[in-house]
Amino acid sequence: FGIFQTVASAAVSEILANRGFDWILVDMEHGMMGIETAGDLFAAINRGGPTPLVRVPSNDHATIKRALDAGAMGVMIPMVNSREEAARAVSSCTYAPAGSRGIGPGRVSLFGIRMVEYLKAADAQVMVIPQVEHRDAVERIEEILSVPGIDVIFVGPYDLSCSMGLQGRVDHPDVEKAIGTVLSAAKRAGVTPGIFCMDAASARRRVSQGFRFVAIGLDSVFLDNAVTQALGLLHEGKPEEEPEHRG
Repeated sequence: FGIFQTVASAAVSEILANRGFDWILVDMEHGMMGIETAGDLFAAINRGGPTPLVRVPSNDHATIKRALDAGAMGVMIPMVNSREEAARAVSSCTYAPAGSRGIGPGRVSLFGIRMVEYLKAADAQVMVIPQVEHRDAVERIEEILSVPGIDVIFVGPYDLSCSMGLQGRVDHPDVEKAIGTVLSAAKRAGVTPGIFCMDAASARRRVSQGFRFVAIGLDSVFLDNAVTQALGLLHEGKPEEEPEHRG
């Protein structure tokens, strides 16, 4: 299980990294952070034990390269809707001659000190995680999964529901059918199926369906839920305050 981090704080990374998650994904697509901050978050996550992952804003070669150099050990690429887009994502995560990732002395290689060791192991260690977030990707899932080098195919059910005209209705039968199509195709292709969930109950259900790479929500939502629950308990049974009378 893993979690998405959207709060640009290494302290949050350290807290999450010591709670037993297998991976923590730094969300550069929707989180308010740049590459400098993301690099610090990767380091904090790595110290705690989980695998530091990143979701980049788009399928952009330069952004993927910089995120990997900064310490991410896997890249989630949003809105991958075709075989060509999947191949571009894999290439950006892979060194030549198999791919197009450039070599640079980033944090991940201790700024060049361990460059040789990193280059030998990087292609096998870095996870490539295309996202299925559109009905077009569902229709082309077989060809997307035919691209060598994909480690996880990850369903984003909320964007997927929107592309189907069912905004946010992730439990709608048509959305469930589309998710099932991706799950079945991933199993046939030998690719790990993943999905985003907003809570632990949904995550358990997805695991029972066969998903093996499951996010259980966002750091910001966990914070909001905890505060809401605490304030609810504090106000439980509290008498309403009498209005102040003046005059």
